[in-house]
Amino acid sequence: MNEQTALRVDVAETTAPVLQKEYRSGVHAKRQDDDGGWGLVLIGLDAPPRIVSLMDGAVIGSAARDGRIEGQGIAPEHAKISVRSDGCYIEDMDTHDGTWVNGVRARRIGVMHGDVVRLGHQLGVFVERHLALYDGAPSRLGPLVFGSKQRKDWIDPVMKLVQSGSSVCIEGAPGVGKRTLARLAAAVREGLGETLVIDGSAETKPAIPPGARPMTWLVLDADRLPRPQQLEIAHSVGRSNGVSIIATTGQPLDRAAGDGRVAPWFASLFSGKRITIPTLEMRREDVPLIVRDIAERNAIGLDRFTPQLLEALVRAGWPGGVPQLESAIVTAAQAAPDGPLSVTPIAGSLARGPRVKPNLPPATDPSLARARLEDALARANGSVASAARALGMSRQAIYREADRLGLDIARRRVPRG
Repeated sequence: MNEQTALRVDVAETTAPVLQKEYRSGVHAKRQDDDGGWGLVLIGLDAPPRIVSLMDGAVIGSAARDGRIEGQGIAPEHAKISVRSDGCYIEDMDTHDGTWVNGVRARRIGVMHGDVVRLGHQLGVFVERHLALYDGAPSRLGPLVFGSKQRKDWIDPVMKLVQSGSSVCIEGAPGVGKRTLARLAAAVREGLGETLVIDGSAETKPAIPPGARPMTWLVLDADRLPRPQQLEIAHSVGRSNGVSIIATTGQPLDRAAGDGRVAPWFASLFSGKRITIPTLEMRREDVPLIVRDIAERNAIGLDRFTPQLLEALVRAGWPGGVPQLESAIVTAAQAAPDGPLSVTPIAGSLARGPRVKPNLPPATDPSLARARLEDALARANGSVASAARALGMSRQAIYREADRLGLDIARRRVPRG
């Protein structure tokens, strides 16, 4: 990896006293909030994630009192954190190994929620809110591997809904584990009666047995299922008591309904019970856990992963999800049977494509516009700056849209998982 140096133009510091207020970046300058504060989630292959809480003026290093981080290449006083009205900044303190943010070696650079920070050989993900939710041992459910926050955000909610007898729609991009989670959730109801699996992605038209009355409908890729089959399932559910549907969609259910891929009466069966599995790019703290699992299953030694390679794997977008990540790791291992794995054979997989501005809802549909803005803020953990990047909008445009829709995002809090 070529070394680059980024020096952001310093904005004049304000001399006014800092009050206990929340900055628009989502970072609190002088206090820890009730949601668990902000800071770094330290990640790696040899240890579970752990959190380091930060405050304005905190010094990070192996001898620091505020942000103590130990490890190879970390100086006693390695970097300093400062929070200003335009965001949070990290400044390297003239260290040998440097401070890296999103693959760029920086003297002083702004950081936002989800940015990947490397100090020496130690990787971390910068988190602006709910830092305490990231603290905890990683878990496994079948083939799914996930950290503490993800368990609280989407694993536990899906299982609780299914155990209570509710129907649930699991949304997510390819390869994030939604079909696996749906099958695991359906297994919870095996004792109640038959489970009928309908796969909308099958090459042939899925057939529903005449007179089928299962207690659980497992509808995979429901947004690709023909509408007549959706209607048939809806009628069957309406004629029986205690029947649940566990469905998956490759896009948000409201968008699928708006695009005509899901019939409104089928979507209404979920009564708003939708759980979204975020992409790997949105849960970067889980990537080392998944990489370790892939390495163990493919007999690849963990000592072959350099800090630079792991950083590149964490930073990549992975639009194909876990299968794409596994393919890249196996390819790198095959290209170098012995010794450290190289970035070169998988550089194409690591490259992140250009950010495409999504199709925004029309101004004539305020309810859908509000739902999508709320969804973007939830995915960004409440950070306006991160939500703006995801939507391809400026922060000012986000605030104008929120004002138009009557959404108070200045004091908005993301609910706990």
